Amino acid sequence: MRSAFMQALLGGLVALWMTLVKYTTRWDIQHADRAEPVIASGEGLIALTFHSRFLLLTSAWKKRFQHPHVLISKSRDGAVVAWTCRWLGLSTVRGSAKNAAKTKIKGGGKAGREILDAIEQGGCIVITPDGPRGPRQRVPIGPFRLAKLSGAPVLPCTFSVANRKQFNSWDRFILPLPFGRGKIIWGTPVQISETATEAEMETIRAQVEADMNHAMTEADIALGHNPVLPA
Repeated sequence: MRSAFMQALLGGLVALWMTLVKYTTRWDIQHADRAEPVIASGEGLIALTFHSRFLLLTSAWKKRFQHPHVLISKSRDGAVVAWTCRWLGLSTVRGSAKNAAKTKIKGGGKAGREILDAIEQGGCIVITPDGPRGPRQRVPIGPFRLAKLSGAPVLPCTFSVANRKQFNSWDRFILPLPFGRGKIIWGTPVQISETATEAEMETIRAQVEADMNHAMTEADIALGHNPVLPA
């Protein structure tokens, strides 16, 4: 995993697998009408999906959508994910979801500037809010502080597939298998006012977390799986 060659090789294999799953799965897309106005605007946005479903991420994205910039940890595992994104033609920002929107971000570090630049240029910042180490299926306040600072809407999206291998990891990570059925459920986009208080953002955060877990439970049950509960 310390080898750049191996990181690139593994990233390429993961990218090929994600593409195979995307184009061989029969997708049922729910609530696309929620996402359409945000996508049609052509403006920057913040997309949320849980870490365990990362390998399904590109299945929801089409070329007409805003260009994704995936926020990835600086770990060695993150390096493989970064290579996966490169092979898929996605941009990356190396940093932490939990620290993605501290108030000092505006004049702060390189990752913060990259995030804000991407949003200002009409891109999409993709965040797995419970990654890279959990707690599972919990959404921190960071993405909502980022939304307040940038003015970009938060757009949740959850996934499930019928054919899969589920691991006993902290997030119950799934390896999707091709040639099956899948569900993509878009959440309701949320806009954070620049005058929103911490208490108001906490209320919104809790609702988005609950909605994402409800949608993933609904998708898992519909495809014949026991739901994965948040930690």
